[in-house]
Amino acid sequence: MIIGLLILGIILTIIGYVMLDADCNFETGGTIMITGFLLSVIMIIIGCVHGFINYPATEGTHQGVITAVDKEGVIFNRYRIYLKSSAYTTQGDETEYCVYLDETELINQLKEYVGKQVKLNYSHKGGYIGIKSCGTYHIDSVELIEE
Repeated sequence: MIIGLLILGIILTIIGYVMLDADCNFETGGTIMITGFLLSVIMIIIGCVHGFINYPATEGTHQGVITAVDKEGVIFNRYRIYLKSSAYTTQGDETEYCVYLDETELINQLKEYVGKQVKLNYSHKGGYIGIKSCGTYHIDSVELIEE
């Protein structure tokens, strides 16, 4: 819906510009052009905050070794967790997961398990993914596998 409204705003802007250029009458073409332009700008702002793509719900389990727990972000802080499926794979085989800053108990657990074999449970409730969202790889829980 957001993308459709954005396209409508762009089309209205183009139509207003053509009408303004054709008869140099600002009352009709200018009004349409300004309305379309403002609609486009508003939809871009809403889309950037809310997200453009409606993702399906996901959930899963991944087993491996946690290689790093890094804090990132300036405005929207979160933690990135890197997991290797096997201790013998290359660095490119790491999967990246995310945890929000306010999940301190889970973050402390993940930091404690760095270098150890774990099982991560991750999920995404579905819907739009905004700027501050972790996306489809948000960790719900972690379990240490007996060594």
